[in-house]
Amino acid sequence: MKKNLLFALALLPLSAMAQQVDPCVTKGSAQEMSACAKDAFHKAEKELNATHAALLNQMPEKDEDGIPYKAVKKQMATAQKSWKSFVEEDCKAVSIYNRGSALKEIEYYSCLRVHTEQRISDLSRFVRKPKS
Repeated sequence: MKKNLLFALALLPLSAMAQQVDPCVTKGSAQEMSACAKDAFHKAEKELNATHAALLNQMPEKDEDGIPYKAVKKQMATAQKSWKSFVEEDCKAVSIYNRGSALKEIEYYSCLRVHTEQRISDLSRFVRKPKS
């Protein structure tokens, strides 16, 4: 009884988050939710890499109009690396509440996905859309 209650209480933050953004919390078993969370993160990560590459690729190779594009590209690469380190540490901290539980991995990958989706949104604002 106590284990069931603890499991239900541990799911409360996840279920609240699920109502907002997490499609994986309703997948059934903890193993299914974990696999879903991991897959959703990897899908978002792939989209982020494509978005980041599109942003870098739209910049000229040489500096133009007083804009040091080479320096901008270098700084963006540094920023992306720093962002990844921050997200990794943040999600480790968030998931530590569920250490020793099947929920730890679900929380970890869900956190990575949420951060990644936000980063995609942030970078997408600067990517020029092809003219139709």
